[in-house]
Amino acid sequence: MKRSIAFAAAVVVPLLLCCALAPASGAAQTWAELSKKMVDDCVRFTQGIKDMTLMIDMSVPSSDGAMISKSVLYRKGNRFRAEVSMDGMEGSGVPPEMANMKTIVINDGTSVWIIAPMLGKSQVPTDEGNKYRGQWTCSDYIPADAQVIGSETIDGRACYVLSVIDPLSDVAKLWIDQKDFSLLKMVGKDREGEAMTALFSDFRKVVGDLELAYKTEMYSGGDLITTMTITSVEINKGLADDLFDPDKVKVEGPDMLKMMKQAMDTVKTKRVD
Repeated sequence: MKRSIAFAAAVVVPLLLCCALAPASGAAQTWAELSKKMVDDCVRFTQGIKDMTLMIDMSVPSSDGAMISKSVLYRKGNRFRAEVSMDGMEGSGVPPEMANMKTIVINDGTSVWIIAPMLGKSQVPTDEGNKYRGQWTCSDYIPADAQVIGSETIDGRACYVLSVIDPLSDVAKLWIDQKDFSLLKMVGKDREGEAMTALFSDFRKVVGDLELAYKTEMYSGGDLITTMTITSVEINKGLADDLFDPDKVKVEGPDMLKMMKQAMDTVKTKRVD
């Protein structure tokens, strides 16, 4: 199975976050040394974060102005829940009921479900559903094999530059902070073969030595396609298990007949004008 880590997510809901690793002492110069320290810190990261709640704003530029999505992401163990709603649609001719709709994606630890107002509840392949996951565990971006090919400074932070040696990965290069192993930059290709770059910045400590990148920018070629900003973080608040049970979610949506009538009335009005 192809290891599509980040760039496939940009196609649907690019809620890409980077969960940085806790600091480790010493400077590793070979992949064997570096990967061991990254994996060791990944274990500590996994043990330290029991559950996480993130509120995120994502901006997608367009000729008509930025389209904004607001998301709430819940994570507990290997389960997650994403709630995504759109902003700025009210003046686009879309009925108000449709402009404020919310899509919920739940991974209950076994299967992934999408609950959408107009489509109801449906199970989707895990790889498809994980595009909505938003944040990774650290093991998601530690390559199976890589080579340290140099060093570079990003935002004043000295980084190892890694060339990913893995035919199953769509990531080609990673920039990893030499001191705390935070992921600052990633380059690869999306499913259409377009060059993609992810930049991570505005790192803030959220618990102990754990940092999160509060800002993520995604580029296709040289064009900025999304900017994502974390607006709130809550760690280890004891999230209820019911959040991750798709059977506990009531499918709610707008009156489709009313929406169709409103859309037709809007078209008629525009024709008269």
